[in-house]
Amino acid sequence: MEVESRGPESNPIRRGAVSEDDPAKSPPRPPSDQGSPFASPVRRGKEETSESDSGSARRRKRKRFTEPRVLPARDSASSGSDSSAYSSPLREPKAPVVTLTDEDGTVSYVFTDDKAAVDKYYNDVEKYDAKMDGKVINQCTGIVVEVDAVKKSAAILTSAWIICTKKPRDDWTSKAYDPKTKVNVHMLDGSVLECRLMYFSKHYEIAYFEIPQASQLQTLSLEPNMEFDQDVFLLARDTDLNLIYKRDKVQLVDPCEHQHNHYQFVHGPIPECGTGGALLDLSGKIVGMLFYTLPLVAFIPSSLILKCSIMWQRFGQLARPQLGLKLGTLGFLGIPRVEFMSRNFNISSGLIVGEISAKCDAEKLGIRAGDVIFSCQKKHVSSIIQLEDVLLGVGAEHLEKSNDLSSKVDVEIGVFHVRKRKKSDIILRVELSDCLEVFQSDDEDAKAVGSKGEEAPASAAGEAKP
Repeated sequence: MEVESRGPESNPIRRGAVSEDDPAKSPPRPPSDQGSPFASPVRRGKEETSESDSGSARRRKRKRFTEPRVLPARDSASSGSDSSAYSSPLREPKAPVVTLTDEDGTVSYVFTDDKAAVDKYYNDVEKYDAKMDGKVINQCTGIVVEVDAVKKSAAILTSAWIICTKKPRDDWTSKAYDPKTKVNVHMLDGSVLECRLMYFSKHYEIAYFEIPQASQLQTLSLEPNMEFDQDVFLLARDTDLNLIYKRDKVQLVDPCEHQHNHYQFVHGPIPECGTGGALLDLSGKIVGMLFYTLPLVAFIPSSLILKCSIMWQRFGQLARPQLGLKLGTLGFLGIPRVEFMSRNFNISSGLIVGEISAKCDAEKLGIRAGDVIFSCQKKHVSSIIQLEDVLLGVGAEHLEKSNDLSSKVDVEIGVFHVRKRKKSDIILRVELSDCLEVFQSDDEDAKAVGSKGEEAPASAAGEAKP
């Protein structure tokens, strides 16, 4: 299949061009032969064939920005023009970004402060995607995580974006997937293999595919332990299968309000097709899988991927309690605020409630924006990943007893109510689901002041005078 790549004049955020790193800071050279553990998945929309590109890496950026589309080459005779796929009227909208240069000379890209320009960009992207419906090719990087010598096959981990046919800007909004889409894997030796979808998670957006006749591939192991601010390496492939390989650092930042709770971030950037790439620790083990988001690149930690994989292998499905809460991390608010909470309320860690889904059990039982969750199922939680781990454990316990996902489960959370200045244990009666958690936000009072409820502790600080 013929596709168009972006030229060198393209926006570096979208292209994901790689700068040369200091060799002294680089890890051992990654494998470059055809047995490399990085394969590549690509997918076409609707009737067209889906294919996949292989690789793994990362680059810089945060807050999400619509992915650059890889388009099939067009027949100029049929269009009556020799214009490219990016020419009017099908020109892809240009993102309103500005450049920032760090003290070390590193260049990064962030959205402009002009909210109207950003909103217009997302509206234009929706119109652009509608025009390209049925013609867009989804392209992702894939990671070989298992080889079956008996079946002579290999299992690839990548993003469920590869089979996504409708992907709105807001991660809390329903998406559409086509599990029957044909997906091909482009190997580094030039061969193309059709693969079979084994499993995918709509909420965590991970997918496993089986590749036949691929037992010669090398694998990489998933490492469940990862620390914030640790040094990592990004591995991915661009549209020409060139390797993206860069040193980075796990960032101490929360997701934007339209992004999943469980996202963590590195600077990036990576191209859209770098989604599904690997985040490696200094020992070469995978600590996360990358997602093309802006202004920073998101990743899902390996600990959650492993938990989902084990549950799927045991029960053939995923079960996760849906709390209806958008959360931030207290520890990311900075030392002054954390010290204030510790000194005045004896709360030094936990998760800040940023927004509450309308009419959910948490709202009915008195949880409000700015409150701090410090435990779940009587287990202390100081990060969203710890909370997700506990929630998946609740789902696994339920599946041990029943495969029925129509029933509800009890989830006990410890909450500090900043307005009442008291702690309480609350039992939420919530739904289990293996689907995306959809957020209902028709109650403006459920929203926190500022981003992700960061101002709530500050307002509490203003009220709690000695």
